[in-house]
Amino acid sequence: MLYLHEPTSNTLPERSKMEGWMVTVAIEEDGDDEAFRHVTYAVATDDPAEAVKLSLKDSGAKAAMVNCPLEEEQLQRLGLQPGELIALHRDEVDPIIPRPRRH
Repeated sequence: MLYLHEPTSNTLPERSKMEGWMVTVAIEEDGDDEAFRHVTYAVATDDPAEAVKLSLKDSGAKAAMVNCPLEEEQLQRLGLQPGELIALHRDEVDPIIPRPRRH
């Protein structure tokens, strides 16, 4: 028989809900497969695979790396809504904060 118990004071606090990911992409420079530039994105989706897909689509890059989760408050400060992304850093200019884009 299964009994359900009320949470006790020993229960761990629930983590804040993660709402996005920081993703870095590597873009080949002028067809040189050994020279790359990097762009770092904030992506407002809770799925890391979707964050990678959106970053690759926006940048045209062939490789991406998920850096870390972003919380809702961080995304709000950037003005992002679900499904949007924004470039935070490019090799040419740092930092850049353009308008969010929706894909």
